[in-house]
Amino acid sequence: MRLPRRFDDALMIPPDALGAVDAPLLSSLRAWCESGAFPVVTEPLRAASIAPHNGLDGVACELDGSHELARLGRWQGLQWRLQILWRECVMQRGAQPHDPWDCGWWRGGPLESAGAFRPRRPTLLMVRESDPAVVAALLATLRANSPAYTEPVRVLVVSAVSVDGIERL
Repeated sequence: MRLPRRFDDALMIPPDALGAVDAPLLSSLRAWCESGAFPVVTEPLRAASIAPHNGLDGVACELDGSHELARLGRWQGLQWRLQILWRECVMQRGAQPHDPWDCGWWRGGPLESAGAFRPRRPTLLMVRESDPAVVAALLATLRANSPAYTEPVRVLVVSAVSVDGIERL
């Protein structure tokens, strides 16, 4: 049995749990995140940029299961979380579509946490960074380690302008 790992708070800050869900944004981001991720990981790392949008925190909370957990209440939520841990740690099966993702905003700062990062489950890392050189350095650090990723990682750069070298959603 593999021991459970925790959310990587050295790399990410959780999204705002109060964010409302924008259904069309959720649908398009889920499709982008899941492409190359299931049934087997064919793209361990994907990056794209997107214009700032008030619904990003809500979408992230829907993807990471925060909204589901709040809907379930205390005891059903605990049971749901234990089922997830059972599948991840005991059954050691890979993630499936609609399993919760780890979602969060990049903390910024030194790139050591990005270099040490290994996803415990599918991960959406959102980046609020206006300096293209910093974004490029972060992506280069993640790409250098991505062949070792056993779960898909998606990097979403939130920027009013396109970022060179990555697709625009």
